[in-house]
Amino acid sequence: MASRTGPERLLIAPAKAASARALLALALAALLLSGCGGGSSEEDPAAAAGDSTSAPAAAQAGSAAGSREAGGAAPGAAAPAKGQAGSTPSGSAAGTAQGAAAANGARVAVPRGPREQAPGAKEIEEATVADISLQSPAIVASAGHLGRLDPTYTCDGKDSWPTLRWAGVPAGTAELALFVMNLQPVEEKIFFDWALAGIDPGLSEIQAGALPKGAIVGTNGFGELGYSLCPQGAGETYMFALYALPTALSPHRGFDPLQLRKRVLDVSGNAGLLPAVYERG
Repeated sequence: MASRTGPERLLIAPAKAASARALLALALAALLLSGCGGGSSEEDPAAAAGDSTSAPAAAQAGSAAGSREAGGAAPGAAAPAKGQAGSTPSGSAAGTAQGAAAANGARVAVPRGPREQAPGAKEIEEATVADISLQSPAIVASAGHLGRLDPTYTCDGKDSWPTLRWAGVPAGTAELALFVMNLQPVEEKIFFDWALAGIDPGLSEIQAGALPKGAIVGTNGFGELGYSLCPQGAGETYMFALYALPTALSPHRGFDPLQLRKRVLDVSGNAGLLPAVYERG
C-alpha cells in the first residue's frame, strides 16, 4: 500500500523489533511533540533514519569540553595529588607534559563495544506509516495536552465507546481493524480494552455505542467480549489505533487481540492514532 508524505508521515517501529512498552511510549512522545494532532505517530522519520551511534560519544565529548572550559578535569579523571601542581621543574619534559594535561584536562576514552545500527532503507520502507487521521468529538486535544475522556465512556459511566471518525484510508484497503489499548502495559504486555476487526473500509466513522455492521469483536483484557475502559487506579492514558489492511484477516468472534495485532502489524502499512486521558475525580 502506498505511503503518504508530509509532516504527519511518521514511522512506527516494526512489531518484531520493539516491545509493547517501547511502541506505546514512542507513540505518546511523538504525539506530544507534534501537538497531539490527528494522524500523528510515534517516531520522527528523520530521527529514525539518522545515525544514532554518535549520541553517546557526543554527550561525553560535550561533558569533557564543559569541564575544560570551567578549568576542571573531565568526569572520571583522577585528581592530582596534594602539592603536586607546580612542583615539577619548569625546564623538564615531564613538567611540560603535566602542565599541558592540567590545562587541557584528561582525555576521554572512546567507548568500546558494538555500535548500534541505524535502520536501513528496507526497514524504513517496510515500517508502518501512521498517516490516517483518527479523531473523536469526545476527545479533543489542545496544544501540549492530550484529549480527556468523559466518564460516560468508562466503567464509571455507560462504559461505551465514543464516536470515532477517520480520513485518509488508502485505496485498495480490504478491511480496517481497531484496537484500544492502555498506554502503560500490564505485566509487560499490552492490555486491550477493545478490539474490532472486519470493519468495512468504506466507512469513515463509528457512532458512539453503535457497532458497525459486519464488525468482528475480540476478547478484551478483562476476558470479555466488547469494550470496557476501567482503570484500576485514579486514571489511565489510552491509545485508539486504527489500521488499514491490504488483505482481509477475517478472525473469528472472540479472537485474541494480541495475536491479531501481530498479524496486523505484519501486513498493515497505514494507521491512525488517537490518545485519550481519563482521570477520576
